[in-house]
Amino acid sequence: MLSRFALAAALIAAAPAVHADPLPGAAPAAELQSIAGLPPVSPPRTRYLDAGGGPIYRNRLLLERSPYLRQHAHNPVNWFPWGDAALAEAARRDVPIFLSVGYATCHWCHVMEEESFDNADVAEILNRHYVAVKVDRETLPHIDAQYMLATQILDQRGGWPNNVFLMPGGEPVVAMGYAPPDMFARALLGMAADWRDPQGRTAMADQAASVAELVRLISLRRTAAGQVDETVFAQATADALALHDDFEGGFSRAPKFPNETTILSLLDRYERTGDGAALEAATRTLRHMVAGGIHDHVGGGFHRYATDNAWLTPHFEKMLYNQALVGQALVQAWQITGDPVFERAARRAFDYVLRDMTAPEGGFYAAEDADSRIAPGGEMEEGAFYTWNPDQLDAALGGEAITAASMLGLDRPPTMPTGSIVHLDPAGGGVDAARLDPLLERMRRAREGRPHPLVDTKIIAGWNGLMIRTLADAGVAFGEPRYLAAAARAYDFVATRMLGADGELARAYADGPLERGSLRDYAWLGLGALALYDATGEPRYLNAATRLADEIGPRFSDGGTAALRLSQDPGPLGGSYDVIEGAVPTGNASALALYARLARRVPDDARAVGFRDRADGLIGALAVSLQEAPGAQMSAIDAAAMHLNGETGPVRPLGNGAAVARLSTDGPALRVAVDFGPGWHANSHAPLDENLVPTRLSGPGVTDVRYPPARMISLGFQDAPLSVIEGRAVIEARSLPGAGTADLTIQICNDSLCLPPERVTFRLPRG
Repeated sequence: MLSRFALAAALIAAAPAVHADPLPGAAPAAELQSIAGLPPVSPPRTRYLDAGGGPIYRNRLLLERSPYLRQHAHNPVNWFPWGDAALAEAARRDVPIFLSVGYATCHWCHVMEEESFDNADVAEILNRHYVAVKVDRETLPHIDAQYMLATQILDQRGGWPNNVFLMPGGEPVVAMGYAPPDMFARALLGMAADWRDPQGRTAMADQAASVAELVRLISLRRTAAGQVDETVFAQATADALALHDDFEGGFSRAPKFPNETTILSLLDRYERTGDGAALEAATRTLRHMVAGGIHDHVGGGFHRYATDNAWLTPHFEKMLYNQALVGQALVQAWQITGDPVFERAARRAFDYVLRDMTAPEGGFYAAEDADSRIAPGGEMEEGAFYTWNPDQLDAALGGEAITAASMLGLDRPPTMPTGSIVHLDPAGGGVDAARLDPLLERMRRAREGRPHPLVDTKIIAGWNGLMIRTLADAGVAFGEPRYLAAAARAYDFVATRMLGADGELARAYADGPLERGSLRDYAWLGLGALALYDATGEPRYLNAATRLADEIGPRFSDGGTAALRLSQDPGPLGGSYDVIEGAVPTGNASALALYARLARRVPDDARAVGFRDRADGLIGALAVSLQEAPGAQMSAIDAAAMHLNGETGPVRPLGNGAAVARLSTDGPALRVAVDFGPGWHANSHAPLDENLVPTRLSGPGVTDVRYPPARMISLGFQDAPLSVIEGRAVIEARSLPGAGTADLTIQICNDSLCLPPERVTFRLPRG
């Protein structure tokens, strides 16, 4: 049936355009008349301007706060935002819905806007035969997820703009991505003709019902209960390694995405098992990314993906979540390997976020566009801000331009119309930062004089949570107070502007709170708060994470053994269960990680058990999906491994948060610092009673262990004194050459009880 619609769209010729006031082909509407006098978006993104330079057309999106929706506020299309009003209008007029989903920094969304949505002839067809609905996928992720799944069912592809023809009730019939205006107009007219034909409408309704049912079945099938064990973890690693490009890194052919969740999972696998192949795949991918053009060497940060296998030519938009997730992977890789290339790239990415992507009040902006003007007032071109021609390089560096061109790959033929892309040789033996960085800074300052890409200043709660977590971890790892301070400011912004006293978290902030928070927003912000707690020890962050976790069940659970819904408000196709991994960790995986981390940090036993029970239930709900395709859900694999087998990394909570152990290294010298909370202690390495568990640091990678001095105390429940460590106790040792582990055995006690003995294993840095 799909081929019939495509054939009809191709055969039916476009009808002549009829221009109407206020919008071509649209019936007069009171709400359109009421916004006629509102101030326009500045500058208006439209070709239709009056003699004074103001926009001729205004549509309902002028009333929205989403920057993406407001980009379309002066299209001649009679746009509706997503909501009951649009569905009711389609039912009242007895017409189908044309749904277009995109986001503010989407290159092909901009192209289609310019060619078709800001085209009065195309708009006349849309307005006459459809209710046109625009969705910002970043503010309504559950609507995006539902219709992206429908598009994948219909077309076996995905991407944005995602344009879907819907029945008046919201059921999807046909999907299409970008299309040039002539093809798009023919498709619109073809679908409209099918709608007017009784047999055609029946066929559309049948297909829509089938697709809607498939969406529901796929979602429900992924919530069946089961178990997860080491077999699943090993298979996830094997699946990832089978996809790895052994020459240039990455886990696909072009286009190459960072696949940060895969990199992070492989690093985690190495820390747990010492799997050298997992570490090699992760670090090879990171090194090629850091060397390639996907890395903005001049200004810092990473573009969204590369269009080629060698990571040279990127799609130039920059997303906040990429900076957070690539940054997290770089920090973790540096902690494992000590390679300064990873630290340098991470610092440059974080400095870019703090410099260019941070609101004055502290929140982090969502994204930066791929397109910019070649010159002020000139044409828009993808990558124009980032590429270099010889004249630009000469102007920036003068006599050092030839040297810089050789070091930065600018002496090779350009791959973009506007010039060459800065990159390094991944086999070049490292970066001479002392020589290179001053040149890059001069280039950055010169580049600041160019027209900048659009910055989407929307502040998304969950994406901020990802960045807060990474900056908090990096602040500790690198000893960089600026990163901790920035993470704390961003958290305070979200907590004060976007989180209500009733626990309602806004999805985004754009001149005020915008939409209801998704599962990802609650879980990611909770993990960010926990990272701040680990970094600072401030109880308010632990309390905040606990509060956010407590909101998840009532807002996103359907009860029983089901996975969690992405949204609080199910769309027309039912609940969207966030278990399908894309560019970011899923909401279910992140909720599982939040529960598992809280279970090891909250001091109240009953609360800790409650979080462990929630984690157990969520693993059960995800188990069948993980068993079927573990390599496609790496963030859930990591969260399950953490819950079942403990955490990895240099910082480990002990005794339900009564103490924390931190590993640090300086060459062969290593230290494990144990910080005890008030009233807590542990037996020393030489307790006075042979029945007591001593504190020990051992393992195949450790020698020459030196323990802190003990203190003698007497407790009311026994007459004999005890030899204990408390406050901050530092164990020093030396690491042996090669990879190894350090095992800390400890039993945390207070004046009236002792918790069960614990053993945590640290994977020591290589080299």
